[in-house]
Amino acid sequence: MQKSRVLAVTAAAFATIATSAVGLATPAAADGGDGSCSRTDLCVYRLFDRHKSDGYYDLASADKDFSNGPKWFNHNNDINDAISSYTAGSGTSCDGYSLFWDKDFHGPKFNIPKGWGGNIAGAYARFNDEMSSYSKYGCP
Repeated sequence: MQKSRVLAVTAAAFATIATSAVGLATPAAADGGDGSCSRTDLCVYRLFDRHKSDGYYDLASADKDFSNGPKWFNHNNDINDAISSYTAGSGTSCDGYSLFWDKDFHGPKFNIPKGWGGNIAGAYARFNDEMSSYSKYGCP
């Protein structure tokens, strides 16, 4: 099945429980990537079940294109199209975090409310290993 058809089918299912974005944080140079996975970061993982030993990365400020270099801690590849699980920090003043299918904050997005964590699986399995950019949403 072509990627565009998969997007159309998956986007409808995704919208049923995704939190609607009130607004995106202003895109800035990628910040984070210090390995802290702090309370204000979205910590993403290369494999299911959030094991840092298999590769992880902490996202702080918006990143419009993962293909420009963020690399996993504990693994040598970059994070572009390779995210399988997440932990959303609860310390942000924003409502949550958005991962986008395409770079430049385009395509279907996967909204994650602050404080949540889990695998990109089940109804969202098509989003596994497909995310290419990131921003926070619902920021004051």
